[in-house]
Amino acid sequence: AVVLTLGVLGALLLVAAEFTTIAWVEIPGRTCREVADLSAADRCELSGFERHGGALLLLGALAVLMAVGAARRGSRPAGLALITVATLVLGMALLRDLPEAGRTGAIGITYEGADGRAGAGLFIEIAGGLLLALAGALTLVGRPRT
Repeated sequence: AVVLTLGVLGALLLVAAEFTTIAWVEIPGRTCREVADLSAADRCELSGFERHGGALLLLGALAVLMAVGAARRGSRPAGLALITVATLVLGMALLRDLPEAGRTGAIGITYEGADGRAGAGLFIEIAGGLLLALAGALTLVGRPRT
């Protein structure tokens, strides 16, 4: 039950991260609606979908299937698949999204004092990946080899 719960919660967090802000740019004394350049205004807030194009949704669906297999049958391949999904998610979060959170792009060139920030979606994405890794690890250590 623990593996299934962790796997489903991790997958739900991936889905949530897809629809929340991963990175955004703060402009002192202004809002994004005041940015004249529309291409720059699009950079004010980046959602998980804008960063990953739905990949977190697919990985979340795969994680649920693997969590069911890992929990019901104690499947080692399903546990390894959960760890693989977690590795992909954490790689995207830490190697792609975290550096992006510190960038201001064209907004920083135009607006002095602009600052790149991490959004809640980045932390949700990381938490989802960690839960999936834990679910996979528990599957592997919790079942004796046959």
